[in-house]
Amino acid sequence: MLKPDDCRKLAEQYRARANDATSAKRLANVLLSVSNAYLALASQLELLASVEHQEHARKAGRNVQG
Repeated sequence: MLKPDDCRKLAEQYRARANDATSAKRLANVLLSVSNAYLALASQLELLASVEHQEHARKAGRNVQG
């Protein structure tokens, strides 16, 4: 399973390809879109981990905040 850091590294790689002078404008736009999607996924995975941690703590009878 991908981890947030993996997603950020992939996003960085896609962004670098998009910024490569040899990339056509249309290709660069798609690469940037993919990069942004990986960044969004990284954020969602972090949120998921946080919520799962809170839920686990709640079930264990502990009160853990954010």
